[in-house]
Amino acid sequence: MTGSKSAAAEAFELTNELLADLELDRISLSSAAMKAARLARLTSDAVHLKVFEYELSGYPYSPDGVPTDVWQLCVAAGRVYEEEQGEAEAKKIVERANTDSIDRMEASVETAQLQLEFSRPQPVSVSSANPNQFVSAPVRNLQTENNAATGFRNAKAKLASRRSFIYSFVLAKHFELRVSSAAEDIFDAYRTNVDELLGRIVPNELRTLDSITDNIRSDNPEDWANAAHSCRRLLQGLADEIYPPQEGKVKSKSGKEIKAGEGNYINRLVLFCEDKMASNTSQEILSADLKFIGERLDSVFSGVQKGSHSDIEKSEAQRFVIHTYLAVGDILQLSDEQSNSKSENASHEAQSSVVGDVKE
Repeated sequence: MTGSKSAAAEAFELTNELLADLELDRISLSSAAMKAARLARLTSDAVHLKVFEYELSGYPYSPDGVPTDVWQLCVAAGRVYEEEQGEAEAKKIVERANTDSIDRMEASVETAQLQLEFSRPQPVSVSSANPNQFVSAPVRNLQTENNAATGFRNAKAKLASRRSFIYSFVLAKHFELRVSSAAEDIFDAYRTNVDELLGRIVPNELRTLDSITDNIRSDNPEDWANAAHSCRRLLQGLADEIYPPQEGKVKSKSGKEIKAGEGNYINRLVLFCEDKMASNTSQEILSADLKFIGERLDSVFSGVQKGSHSDIEKSEAQRFVIHTYLAVGDILQLSDEQSNSKSENASHEAQSSVVGDVKE
């Protein structure tokens, strides 16, 4: 689970690179659009991924116009503009969309620039061998020059709007990812510690953790339910290791009698926390969190068992994973502290025994 760069970290690096590309004009706009498509893919932004696909290939249309779904993408990309149609009092405003690909726009700018340069008057030297002959310079075609200049400005404006759109998209992603990257770095540090404790205390559950990761990355709703089920198995495995099932009821520190059988894995984890945590406040918070997670996971598991594939959104499954991981980390830390304490006590007892033998 460690060692590989996350999609969020890769996407954040890409935003920095792409912003510099645009600001310093290091690459063509079509190349920038290709990178922006990759950014949309890394951030699972399906709408903008489709937008950039059409930015590169051109937006599809027919003699009847642009299809409704494609029109919505044109709106999202800022390609829709208003145009006057008709004459005099019959004039009306209609909305149109520019469907040209960025490649075509770049080619149009190059062509318009060549036309503008060609239409401008070229420096010439006009003279005659006859000193009595007056020779005038070539007549300028101002209409042609104006049309070429207007064409060049319009082509540049269309391309500039694409640059602005890509830049705004990348900049927004940059700020989003900067926040999420900081949170991810914090969680990664926590995860490294938890993974080490899992490998030491309950190594068999590392496979369960891998299963959770694979399922939560899927786009299949059934896999999200499976991720929740794997969270349940992880908590069960941890409970079996640190607080094995007991017959009957167990009296907690609060004086309540609680079932601690095989199926009461949350109760067993709560009992373990009560025994090991010095702070009542911390113990109550972790116990409440465990009970909430356990009840919801059991509900999902019950739905799966009945064949209903209990409805669960991906965001909810992700919350289960995060809450479970944090709870497991806290419990493993308690277990590790207990083990260290026992080791230190055993070491002290051994040293005391040796000292006693020497005195005798």
